[in-house]
Amino acid sequence: MKQPFIIGICLLTLCLYSCGFEERRKQLDDREQALNLREQAVMLKEKEVKLKEDSLKKFAAQIDSASHLPVIQGVPLPDSLAGSWNVAMVCTQTNCSGFAVGDIRKETWLIAGNGTAVTVRAMQGDKLIRVYTGTFTGTDLKLSTPESETAQPSASMAVALKVDQRNKLSGQRLITQADGCETTFKVDLDKLKNP
Repeated sequence: MKQPFIIGICLLTLCLYSCGFEERRKQLDDREQALNLREQAVMLKEKEVKLKEDSLKKFAAQIDSASHLPVIQGVPLPDSLAGSWNVAMVCTQTNCSGFAVGDIRKETWLIAGNGTAVTVRAMQGDKLIRVYTGTFTGTDLKLSTPESETAQPSASMAVALKVDQRNKLSGQRLITQADGCETTFKVDLDKLKNP
């Protein structure tokens, strides 16, 4: 009689022990899963930090290379160049879709100087379509569109103009699209006479 009783106690103890074992095993599995999730989150954060570090290194390299470029010294814009100009542009070469050699653009540019800085407001009728900034070197106007603040860069434009005569400027405008294609326009400006 003692033997079945001892066997029963052993079985009961084993049952109670195994119930606790399953619960502890489940807790350990849950902890392991939580640790795996944390490990994955840490790995994602490490990747983000690495990408940001790479971005900062590229930006620092750009700044460093830009500091080695020659600085274009500007002189104040003479009153004879300030004012309204009729602008005729003809496309001379392109590898971009949406442009064709021979395309003609007409605009009015309002040129103004502030110290050695030059600002040009490009108008079509009464509508402002673009703003250029740059410098006057004494014989040339060097203009560009300001850098975009957005993450996706749009087209950038650079304009180089020479003073031909008192009321005439000529040069070229280079448009570089975000995908790297380029379009060049021949640019001629005639000063509008004041009414």
